[in-house]
Amino acid sequence: MHFETKHHQHTAHCESGVLSTLLQYHQIDLNEAMVFGLASALSFVYFPFVKISGMPLVSYRGLPRSILKNTCKQLGIKLVIKKFHDPFMGQQALNQAISQNHLVGIQTSVFWLPYFPPEMRFHFNAHNLLVYGKNDNNYLISDPVFEHPQQCAAEDLQKARFAKGTLAPKG
Repeated sequence: MHFETKHHQHTAHCESGVLSTLLQYHQIDLNEAMVFGLASALSFVYFPFVKISGMPLVSYRGLPRSILKNTCKQLGIKLVIKKFHDPFMGQQALNQAISQNHLVGIQTSVFWLPYFPPEMRFHFNAHNLLVYGKNDNNYLISDPVFEHPQQCAAEDLQKARFAKGTLAPKG
């Protein structure tokens, strides 16, 4: 099966949007709201003593990856998450997967994705998106927070996939 840009979904949240698109790609028709509900992801947390970028932690949903893990658990789907310490090995694995026409979900840092407008870039390492191909040195990306598919230079995507800090994506 090959991902076509008609499969791209513009959604409210990256993790639930990525998972919804992946499931629909594999003929499991669940929209983003259904994924969010299956994951029991709605909550509210305020921790004034935990600071992120100098601001208190406020959250309205589960921790990063909890939507992926909880939804897959509810559906009885085996979730495969790969982490890489070597960026070169991570890039090879991504290239191999897309050469086999696999739709690949990856975790990145928002800050290093050049298609994000400058005012939207900040150091957040738990942004999810899908890679569905490569055109010369540019990866073809279905990023659910954007209305249309995007392209990202290999060097920039590599920086985003291997950013350091809290919730480091590790490729």
